[in-house]
This record gives sequence, C-alpha cells and structure tokens, in this order.
Amino acid sequence: MNNLKLIFFLGFLLSGQILGAQQRFEGSLVGGAVLAQIDGDRMAGYNKFGFQAGARVNTLLMERWAFGLELLFSQHGSSRTLNDPGAVFDKIRLSLVEAPVMIYFRDWKFQVGAGLSYGRLINSEVIDILGDNVSDTQNFREDLLQYNLSVAFQFTEDWALDVRWSKYITNLQADGAAGTFLGKHIAIRGIYTL
Repeated sequence: MNNLKLIFFLGFLLSGQILGAQQRFEGSLVGGAVLAQIDGDRMAGYNKFGFQAGARVNTLLMERWAFGLELLFSQHGSSRTLNDPGAVFDKIRLSLVEAPVMIYFRDWKFQVGAGLSYGRLINSEVIDILGDNVSDTQNFREDLLQYNLSVAFQFTEDWALDVRWSKYITNLQADGAAGTFLGKHIAIRGIYTL
C-alpha cells in the first residue's frame, strides 16, 4: 500500500508543479446517483442504488488535455432480486471515501477520461437472505483500488453531465478463501464548475 500512497503523493506534487507553471485550473462540485453490483456475490445486475458527492480540481495541461484530482463520498454494494435464486446475501452496502486521479481529453462539448482511484472503506453492512445483519462475519478489505472510464457532455460553461464506469482492481474480500468480490458501478453525475 506504500506504493499506492507514493503514486498519489507524486500526482499531487505534479499537479502543484503544473499549477505553478500555468496558473490554469478549475474547481468543480460533483454529485449524482450510483448503480452498483459486486462480481462474485451471486447477485446479478446493477441493482444497488447509492449516491456520490464531492469536489474535483482539474489542471489544464494543454488546450484539450487536463489532469484531475477528486475527493468523493460514494455508496457501492449489491442488492438481490427475484432472479438471483443462488444468492446468499440480500444486500451489501458499502460507504467509501474515494480519491480518483484522472486524465481527460476534451473536444467540442465532450470530455473522455481514464484513471485510477483509491478508495477507503469507512462503513459496510451485509444482510443475509433471512434479513439478519451478518456484517461481523465478513472480512472486507479497507483499502481498495479501482480503475475508471468516463465520458461527459458540457451543457453550459458551468454545467456538465458525466457518466463514469468503475471496477475494483483489488478483491473486496480480505481473506482470499472467502472468494473474489470485485465491485463495479456506474455513476451518473452532475458537475458544476465554479
């Protein structure tokens, strides 16, 4: 995990150098809905609804390229439906603080981006199919790494709609014997640039 901390430190250091050289940056507020699922939990579909909110700072590297750092509160997890007969759980609720590092390309009113995100699990709740809280029996990893792909449309100079797809790189289960849980989510977010 020290390598991950070094990557984020270097990213912040790089953004500071770029800001000092160009003095071109933009701050934004981010908020929206999250549709989530976890591969490996025997529940299918993006059935867990949550929200995501936070702030973003973009450093304009060149005319069409930007480097972005975000700090977000996100809700992930999964939820059972009638089409999940083999499910062991009814719901898995995860609350994370995320720090995405993104690179963006802009053309006309569109922006596409890719990057990595560090997530810190701050709260989890697991409900089994009988309705019992079995959170204490789960050994979830607190430090998570995921990759992100996004596309945004700029409606006005201040407002944009962003759709981001993310998938965990690290297993949510800290104990590999318990299986592999890889969270995925789609965030549909409004972005207001200050």
